[in-house]
Amino acid sequence: MEFLRVSRNVWGQETILGLSWDLLPIFFWAGIVFAVLHAIYSWLLAGKRK
Repeated sequence: MEFLRVSRNVWGQETILGLSWDLLPIFFWAGIVFAVLHAIYSWLLAGKRK
């Protein structure tokens, strides 16, 4: 699986064209997990402050 799409410019240097669309579900679920864990952490921390 290619994670990055690269090409060569007119001077022969490699340039990044973009990321593979195969990574989209991984970043989507990582974001969901982060949001849920942050909400749980905030809820537990807010419970201790009161």
